[in-house]
Amino acid sequence: MPTQAGNALPQDFSRWTELVDRAAHAENEVEREKPALAAAELEEKWIRAAAEDWRTLHDQWCEKVGRLCEV
Repeated sequence: MPTQAGNALPQDFSRWTELVDRAAHAENEVEREKPALAAAELEEKWIRAAAEDWRTLHDQWCEKVGRLCEV
């Protein structure tokens, strides 16, 4: 796992996936907005702090869920 990020990156990435899932399954735009914004903030934080490590986890997640993901 990423050395530069320690345990915080995997924990935040797990939280990010939960937020993305919640936003994706929201019934309307109002319910989608809060988790989507929180996910975007986490992603931005880690792209600035440990971009390569974030992208590695992101790519692995995309493979796991079986979809093409844009970074």
